[in-house]
Amino acid sequence: MDRESLRKISWGLSLLVFCLALFSTTAIISGDQYGRVNLLYLLLLFVAWPLLSLLFTLVLAVSKSSANSISSLLALPIWPRAWKDALSQLKRDDLQPAWLFCQSQKMALIFSFGCITAFVFVLLFNDVTFIWRSTLLRAEHVFPVLQFISIPWLPLESAQPLMGLVEASRDSRLQLNDQLSSASSWWRYVLMAQIVYSLLPRLLLFFWGTKKLASAIASVARSKVNSERQLKHLYEQQQMQKPPQQFTKMQYVSTFAEPFVILNWTSLPEALQDKLSAVIGVPEHIYQLAGNCDLQLELQAQRDSRAKLLIVAAWEPPMGELQDFMAQCQGVLMPLDWNAEQFTALNELHLEEWRRFCQSQVHWQLQQPQGLI
Repeated sequence: MDRESLRKISWGLSLLVFCLALFSTTAIISGDQYGRVNLLYLLLLFVAWPLLSLLFTLVLAVSKSSANSISSLLALPIWPRAWKDALSQLKRDDLQPAWLFCQSQKMALIFSFGCITAFVFVLLFNDVTFIWRSTLLRAEHVFPVLQFISIPWLPLESAQPLMGLVEASRDSRLQLNDQLSSASSWWRYVLMAQIVYSLLPRLLLFFWGTKKLASAIASVARSKVNSERQLKHLYEQQQMQKPPQQFTKMQYVSTFAEPFVILNWTSLPEALQDKLSAVIGVPEHIYQLAGNCDLQLELQAQRDSRAKLLIVAAWEPPMGELQDFMAQCQGVLMPLDWNAEQFTALNELHLEEWRRFCQSQVHWQLQQPQGLI
């Protein structure tokens, strides 16, 4: 996991969300030309919307859906390629859902903090009057709703709604209200609504998401350790039970002289593809065969008459699907290992496993690029 790139992604998203919160809240809270702000609009923004988004988040978490607002933001074509490679690494490590949930709560928390910052800033440097207008509603209808919303901060009497204040805050285009000057005291009520319904729930979910992400990272680390231990144990058993075998000899190449194509059987980051091309030469075409690719693409890659270089992730065990694909063509098999944006030396156990696999593939040759690490 590329922690540095993920940290930069988090900072980039935080800055974008915070600026969005500042501009949107400032535009709403500034009010009209007389500084009048509709209280009902603020309740929709600071109470109704946070509750609906919180409910939506909980539904997605329970249903384990992959939909996420952060994934939509990251899909924008404005982020560096290294960031996208780091996200691909998260997906391969099965950490993407936990990371996205944690980041979504962090962004919601930052958005709430940005809204509160803008709200306080406008109150400091502007004279704001909170009013409400409605053709159908009267003060007797609005007051119980405001009381119900203020239940969480009931001990704070200065931020509680009063019937007289609700009546004094009603504005009408047909009648002049000379009591609107007292309506500025609504700021305590609006501030508490933001803290209770926007800030605190997201703060709790962010702490829970952070703990969940840490648990997922620890689980992946344990799985890797167990996998390495099992692979080592299996290798030792095979060494004890079988006579020595002559495995396919590893060859090291510095470049490919003839025109060739790359068959990318793994999600090799684009930055590492560029580094590989700088060492072995630029391929005439790259077939992306990782994941559930189209069968027609596999057939096209198999029938390509140019020399083939098949790239695989060294830590992934050879599967039957790969063996079936290789049986229909010939070329060079090149297992690679990397961490973030750097190639690393192959683990000896992984190398022996790929040697044994390539031993049965008579039309394939095992090679490693020289000078890559």
